Amino acid sequence: MPPQTLSPRAMTWLGALFGVVGLVILLVALRIIPAAESKFQAPHWVVGAAGLAFFLVGILLLTTPPAQTPEAAARTTWRTFLLGAGVVGSMAAIFDWVAFGPGPRHFGGSISIPFVSISGPPSEWSGRAAFGLAAVMMDLLLGWVIVRGLRDLLGRGR
Repeated sequence: MPPQTLSPRAMTWLGALFGVVGLVILLVALRIIPAAESKFQAPHWVVGAAGLAFFLVGILLLTTPPAQTPEAAARTTWRTFLLGAGVVGSMAAIFDWVAFGPGPRHFGGSISIPFVSISGPPSEWSGRAAFGLAAVMMDLLLGWVIVRGLRDLLGRGR
């Protein structure tokens, strides 16, 4: 069974939605759109990284032509390399800050299985440990995206 793909119209709408949401978040982080400082639970650059990730996903969705073949879909271009590395890099920066950045963190969580639910505030240490594991995985993914993308672009991946 071939994989499901979005229609060009759906890609355009999703791309526009992601792009606009990301742009608004970026403008708030840059203090161009005013927001109360008390609403920020993270430094402005972390909020900006989240906005950048959404914005870049929007650009990817809006500018990626439909692939005619699986080989064409897997081809790396400088545009897809830079946008993809920007998305993964932005996300990695957010996870790194939550796990390893200065200042206190507040986490919440729950575990639910059939007929049993446990919830409560986990410790800061356990939250940072969970985000630390995810941060390391995101950093490894970023490294892989960069190495694989450059290998493909420079012709060594063939």
